[in-house]
Amino acid sequence: MGGRRTTKDELAQLEALTKEGLTARDIAQKLDRSPAAIRNLRYKKQLIIKAQDETKALFQQRDDLRNALKTLQGQKTALVYEIDILKKEKQKLEGIITLDKLLLEQTLAQALVNLKLQRPDLFTLSGPEQIAMLLKVILR
Repeated sequence: MGGRRTTKDELAQLEALTKEGLTARDIAQKLDRSPAAIRNLRYKKQLIIKAQDETKALFQQRDDLRNALKTLQGQKTALVYEIDILKKEKQKLEGIITLDKLLLEQTLAQALVNLKLQRPDLFTLSGPEQIAMLLKVILR
C-alpha cells in the first residue's frame, strides 16, 4: 500500500469497510491508498473471501426467513379458515341453545298451568309455604 506499512487500525478499518460492502476504490479514498493496494491487501488477508462467505450466509438467512414467512402465512390462512368454521359452529349452537331454552320455558309454563289446575291450593299460599309445597310436589 504505497510502500508504507499498514497499521492494525487501518487493517481493522479495511475489514469493517469490506464487510459494509464498499468497493476497493471507495475504501482507497477513505484510507488514502490506491485501489490496487486495497485489492492486494484484501487478497493477502483473505478479506474478500470472508466478505463473500458472510454475504452468502446473509443471503441464505434471507432465503430461510422468506421460507419461514411463507410457512407462517400458510398457517395463518389455515387458522383464519378454522376460525370462520368455529364462528359458524358457535352461531349454530347458540341458535340451538336459544330454541332449547324457549322450548324449556314453554314446557315449564305448561307444567305450571297443569299443576295449578290439579292443585290450586298450592297457589293460594303465600311466600315460604308456597315454596315448600312446590318443592315437595316437584321432588316426588
